[in-house]
Amino acid sequence: MDTGDTTVIILITTLMVILLVVVIIVIFSIFQNRKMKFLLEKRADEVRFEEEIIKSQLETQEQTLQNISWELHDNVGQLLSVAKMQLNMLQPNVANGQKSILDDTGDIISKSLQEIRTLSKLLNPETVKNMGLQEAIELELQRFNRMNFLNARIEITGTPKPIDQKDEIILFRILQEFLSNSIKHAKAKSLKVHLNFQPENLVITAQDSGVGFDQYEIKKGSGLLNMQSRAKLIRTGFSLKSKKDQGVTLILTYPYKEVYEKI
Repeated sequence: MDTGDTTVIILITTLMVILLVVVIIVIFSIFQNRKMKFLLEKRADEVRFEEEIIKSQLETQEQTLQNISWELHDNVGQLLSVAKMQLNMLQPNVANGQKSILDDTGDIISKSLQEIRTLSKLLNPETVKNMGLQEAIELELQRFNRMNFLNARIEITGTPKPIDQKDEIILFRILQEFLSNSIKHAKAKSLKVHLNFQPENLVITAQDSGVGFDQYEIKKGSGLLNMQSRAKLIRTGFSLKSKKDQGVTLILTYPYKEVYEKI
């Protein structure tokens, strides 16, 4: 075998090896792409499944709140209205010395009826949807102020933008949970809610002056998990910060839908 034949054999062998390596790389690349596609599809299915579970839970919760709202408005509210009417009927027959007691009782019933009607509105998702996020928050804070739970106020900056009604309800429920915790656990004396309408996001900051908590010691209770799940469902940034005796701060960063869809 002369040098020329040897060279040809070497070239052919080299080309075959290179071709084999290329084929292996291509096959491996196709396998990796299919594997990645499978994993992405699996993760997407898991995310969709998780979202469906959260949606189902939220729908159940909203339906429960709506039922409670109807019960408060139609039953409890009606009973208080009847009690108020009966007090008014008794008033002419009561001695002058007892009229002040009757008047005070009537005032208590009237205030209770007003609070029940307000609470009924805030629990009903349809009412919250119709009044909008800002008005719903203002109504909730006014209720706290009337009941002397704490000194609550709202601040609004930027130009308000329309928000999907379903997202508004979810944002309001997260805030409601936070406000409820501020009253029940934080022992707060004051509370501020700030709605900052930025060009691409609505940033909601709620801060109380309560006892706070140690972030390294707090256990993730159902309330916190519920707020986080709701925020995740509408792709909203969620941050809850606190230090002992320095209050709690909740920050929600909600991207407007038209902005999110461009990402």
